[in-house]
Amino acid sequence: MNPLAFLLLAMMVCLEAEGEPFVGQVGVAYVALNRAEQWGQPLTQVLMAPNQFGGWRHVSRLERLDPKVWSECKRAAQAAGEQRVADPTSGAVHFLSEQDLKHPPAWLKIVQPTVKLGRHQFYR
Repeated sequence: MNPLAFLLLAMMVCLEAEGEPFVGQVGVAYVALNRAEQWGQPLTQVLMAPNQFGGWRHVSRLERLDPKVWSECKRAAQAAGEQRVADPTSGAVHFLSEQDLKHPPAWLKIVQPTVKLGRHQFYR
């Protein structure tokens, strides 16, 4: 994985899964990796696509990240990106946090749940 893709993946993991267990952070990283593979797009394009990962709306949070949290997010991104751990989501290309389920998106009707990790439900 190129350095830019790794950095963006780690940032997205922090924005979407800060405070989640390691397996949940890895799962969030795998969603982006699975999309890139299944959709035939570069990882950087998947990560920066409009309206795909809501955490980017709060990117300023990264300025205040605890160094330990940043280290954990990088470790999860690296573990997924280098496939040092198996995909705990079974090929998911979507996830929602518990709070997002209060106002479910339309795509929820056409996907199948795979696993719940921490506060995220994963779908393919």
